[in-house]
Amino acid sequence: MSTTPIVITPDSDIVGNSTHDLKKEFSNLIKDGKVNFKLDLAKVSMIDSLGIGVLVATRNSVRQSDGEFSIVNLSEDLTQLFSNMRIIEFLNVS
Repeated sequence: MSTTPIVITPDSDIVGNSTHDLKKEFSNLIKDGKVNFKLDLAKVSMIDSLGIGVLVATRNSVRQSDGEFSIVNLSEDLTQLFSNMRIIEFLNVS
C-alpha cells in the first residue's frame, strides 16, 4: 500500500448532485485499496450538508483501513464553517 496520498481537487462546490460523484470517486478508490487522500478545496467555495456527510463518511472509511484523509486549501468561509461545526480537527484540516 502506497503512503503517497492521492490528491482529489473538485472543480466546483460540493453540493447537491456533485456530492454523489465525489462519494462514488472515493468509494471506487477505496475499493481498489487506495486509502490515503488529500482533498484540495482550492476551487470550492461552498459545501452543503450532503457534502459534509461525504467527507465524514470518507474519513471514517479511510480510518478503518488505516489510511489518512486530510483537507487542504480551505477558503476562509469554509474554515469558519468547519470551525463552527466543530469538525475542523476531526477532518484533519490544514
